[in-house]
Amino acid sequence: MNSHGLLVNSCCLLVNSAFTREFTRFTREFARFTREFTRFTREFDRFTREFTRFTREFGQYIQLVHLFA
Repeated sequence: MNSHGLLVNSCCLLVNSAFTREFTRFTREFARFTREFTRFTREFDRFTREFTRFTREFGQYIQLVHLFA
């Protein structure tokens, strides 16, 4: 292989290495985002359940107020 071929091969390896590093970083960040989104979704579900319970109990309270008013 001549020196030009070695230079091209070295450049390809360097670009491949940089791409692999960036892809690994992207994959880690995406995994972190997925974990955070899952945590957010769980908290939002919990909030929704609590709000639904509050709304139901408040509605029952209002019915009692109207019943005794």
